[in-house]
Amino acid sequence: MKKIRPTHKFTYLTFFIIFLLLVFILWGMFGTKWWSYKGDYVKDRLWIELTYIGCSFIVCLLGALIYRMKVYYLVNKERIVSLKGKNEVEYQFVDIVYLDEEYTSQKCDIKFYINTGHWVYLVKDRKGELLNSIKKNAKLLDKETFNFKYPEAFLEH
Repeated sequence: MKKIRPTHKFTYLTFFIIFLLLVFILWGMFGTKWWSYKGDYVKDRLWIELTYIGCSFIVCLLGALIYRMKVYYLVNKERIVSLKGKNEVEYQFVDIVYLDEEYTSQKCDIKFYINTGHWVYLVKDRKGELLNSIKKNAKLLDKETFNFKYPEAFLEH
């Protein structure tokens, strides 16, 4: 099985926002308001507040790296296995009936429908290996045939 890692730009963006929130929360709770501090702020308190920022950055960076290491796809000729930590979801290529190429080309996700008519989103990888393996191994229907066979499935366009 081939291991494919999805792009993590949204993960890093999320952890950066968490970092900023954590810095402001810690500064609001424990930080010194430099405009009202009577002593020498730079000498007395600045190193403590830089420690808040440094610790927040380290915690968020470690969180992002751990998350990145635990999220990936395993792909072979029969299936895709999506692993997120201990959660494992398997999609057989036989069950994939339609690939929404219009949505997939516009967004950072791959959207496909399985034989129950439900859709699945998977985050794209940088090289496009996951999308290529779906196109290569799944027997995909065209849009008209899919709409005829699965009228309850909702195609957004």
